[in-house]
Amino acid sequence: MQETRCTGRIGRYNTFMAKLTILTGPLRRQAFELDPKDQPKIIGRTRDKAHFFLPDPAVSRQHAELFFRDGQWLICDLNSSNGTFLNEQRITRPVQLHSQDQIRCGGTVLLFETGEPLAAGEAARLADDQRIELVFDPGETMVAVAFNSLQSKQAAARRQRMLEAAQAAMNLSHGIKNILQALRTGIDVMDQSFRQDNLEQARKSWAILRRNLGTIEKFVLDMLKFTQDEKPRLQPCQINRLAETVIELLRPQAQQRSVALIAQLDDQIGLVPLDPDRMQDVLMNLLLNALEAVPPQTGQVTLSTELDAAGHLLIRVQDNGPGIENPEMLFRPFHSTKGHMGTGLGLAIAKKVVSAHNGTIDVQTLRGEGTVFTVRIPLNQPTAEKNTFK
Repeated sequence: MQETRCTGRIGRYNTFMAKLTILTGPLRRQAFELDPKDQPKIIGRTRDKAHFFLPDPAVSRQHAELFFRDGQWLICDLNSSNGTFLNEQRITRPVQLHSQDQIRCGGTVLLFETGEPLAAGEAARLADDQRIELVFDPGETMVAVAFNSLQSKQAAARRQRMLEAAQAAMNLSHGIKNILQALRTGIDVMDQSFRQDNLEQARKSWAILRRNLGTIEKFVLDMLKFTQDEKPRLQPCQINRLAETVIELLRPQAQQRSVALIAQLDDQIGLVPLDPDRMQDVLMNLLLNALEAVPPQTGQVTLSTELDAAGHLLIRVQDNGPGIENPEMLFRPFHSTKGHMGTGLGLAIAKKVVSAHNGTIDVQTLRGEGTVFTVRIPLNQPTAEKNTFK
């Protein structure tokens, strides 16, 4: 007999294998086989401790556990931060699984399937007139809707929007909480400095406060930029001059870490139709990410511009950093690899701005060798002089 944290003993197993399939997120369609003879399986966000790895920031390191007991598959929550949901009902104790059940951990939904024949009640639940269709939207959120049922579709759409809003609010609250904790630390140190009349310690605490006030300012501005839906105000722009301006703004930060910041600009590029304010945000976010990714002393970041044969403006930001582990997560809002130092909106804003210019942004990365972001924008766009955006 073997023990688990949730179940106590595991009983006999039958011959029916089971499968978990990821329905949402970057690993969508990936499947995991479940063998009754195996040890209990952990769902989580830590590769070395979870059998089923989910790269979802809302998933706990060890989120939930699946196990086989007395001829049945069961699932239990492992005191996760955001809970485990079975068919959108939060579970607080081990619960039996049935074929076609949907498990949600954080923002990731998994489908449980088994080869065991359905009981009469389960067959009726999935009869033709109540069959389930899985629908995916660009936000990768799964909703289940019934065929030929407008009311069910509307209810599912409302639930989808609620899930997205709840996920965004949760991530936002985590970011704000981290900033407030840092501010509280600075205030406590400042108070202690005043009590001890320690000017040197007060200077250090003020540096903490000033840095985190700047973080709050960036967080609020990023939120405003991310939620704006205005069309770009295109005008003739000297992209090389804009690139040089951004590089000079970031030069002190690069020098502080002894990182080489290099410009390779095509001097054949003239005026191009861009929204200079928003494109500056794109360059700033790409360069900041690269500067923070490369190692001090030996780091190198290169910003280049060129025109391709198809009449596109190409902007590349290349670094010699460690590469990116999950590039498919990069442009997801609120996803950050910087811990409490990042808002997780920089690259999402960059992608939104580039898309508004009818362009694309992609990434190529090699672990241990570096990363290249490439922005591609068509130049045959009307400027604000010829087109008025409302």
